[in-house]
Amino acid sequence: DSFRWFARYLLEGRVISELLGLADMLKDEPSIITRRNQPMTKKSMLFVSALSDAGVDSAAALRKHWAEVNDKFLFRALKPWVKKGRAEDAKQLWMVSVASNVEAWKNRG
Repeated sequence: DSFRWFARYLLEGRVISELLGLADMLKDEPSIITRRNQPMTKKSMLFVSALSDAGVDSAAALRKHWAEVNDKFLFRALKPWVKKGRAEDAKQLWMVSVASNVEAWKNRG
């Protein structure tokens, strides 16, 4: 369940502040990930599974994964969430957010 809540909060911009504007670019509210009264959508399952498979359920774990494993992590899982006309905006926002968080991870302490 921690991965579901983390996925929701990440898409809402509550985990990585640079992603705050992302929610306006999404086709659906991220809250669909944590709703219990309906089946999880395919795009929700893909996003949550990516997090779960990588063991990422915190901002620190996400930054570490981006910095040390794969700076493209979650981008493919994000694509089905994004409105057609906002794909380029979402890509730019995501890339800038990842780059700044990778830099912050590398410069910590």
